Amino acid sequence: MTRYVIVGAGAVGTTLAVELADSGQDVLLIARGDARRYFQQHPVKYHTPTGIRNVRLPVAATTDDLALHTGDILVLTAKTQDVGAAAEDMAWRDVRNPDGAVIGLAADHIPVVTVQNGLAAEGMVARWFASVIGAVLLVSARYERLGEIHVGASPTVGAMIAGLATGDSARGGSAVATLVDDLGKANFHAEAVPDIRAHKAAKILHSVKNGLEVLSGAPSAKAAVGAALVTEARLVLAAAGITFHEPVALASAFSRQRATRNTAPPGRQSTWQSFARGAASNEIDYLNGEIALLARLHGVAAPLNTALQQLLGRATRDGGGLDLPGLKTLTNLLPVRDSAPRR
Repeated sequence: MTRYVIVGAGAVGTTLAVELADSGQDVLLIARGDARRYFQQHPVKYHTPTGIRNVRLPVAATTDDLALHTGDILVLTAKTQDVGAAAEDMAWRDVRNPDGAVIGLAADHIPVVTVQNGLAAEGMVARWFASVIGAVLLVSARYERLGEIHVGASPTVGAMIAGLATGDSARGGSAVATLVDDLGKANFHAEAVPDIRAHKAAKILHSVKNGLEVLSGAPSAKAAVGAALVTEARLVLAAAGITFHEPVALASAFSRQRATRNTAPPGRQSTWQSFARGAASNEIDYLNGEIALLARLHGVAAPLNTALQQLLGRATRDGGGLDLPGLKTLTNLLPVRDSAPRR
């Protein structure tokens, strides 16, 4: 049986671990710091529209002497800024066959799934691992308090679009098929695609708006700034020669969840959750910051995405949290929006 070694005990990683374990899959959740200590002593309080369950999960740390086995699939759910360190931690571990003999290193024998927003994770992980499966994960999951995960949809909790990003098509394709099949049995809508990078690019067109959720301001002003961020990101992706699907394609996949209940409040995605916990959020450097990077590399302007990255970067420098003075208003983005390039 496949075992899923899931690195990252946030909302996404813990939700995947709970749902895969409930479907009968073998899982190991890799956590760090307070999360690791908590989950080693307590069950996860797993909130869904149908109630609350206490779920025990096997938990380890990347510093532990983990035994990896043939058939394992490594799933990186940490934020993009932590992906490189997580991949490096796992790459040089021995992999054993069912007889216990070492057959080689994880870098060669273990496929890795990257579910991060943005476009950077697959290339980062390919520095160490031969087979990388890119994935777009859509799930209404929140982690605002240590030990508690809130999932908004039921009975199907999320959707995943996955495809081989790098590696041998035969071996990697088999891992993609296994992942899609197992998630389909674990309350996810899952599908394999041949052009995962175009789907990841569609997700970043959605995600460049995430940072606006931590700012105060009228909904109409947020909608206007969000639309301008997306327009600017489209122009930059096109200048960089990156093919992208429309975000509506992701919405279509999400709608096929067949969720009979959805209690997740809007406007509380991953960046908001980090700030709500009083934590820093460097994730923005791989969302709006990814657009800023591509703009610089390809000689085009991205003033609005750059301004939002800098605004939230300053807030992260100051320790995070939703009550920082600089997060009280959209006003300082409006002049940038009005002067940004338009298609």
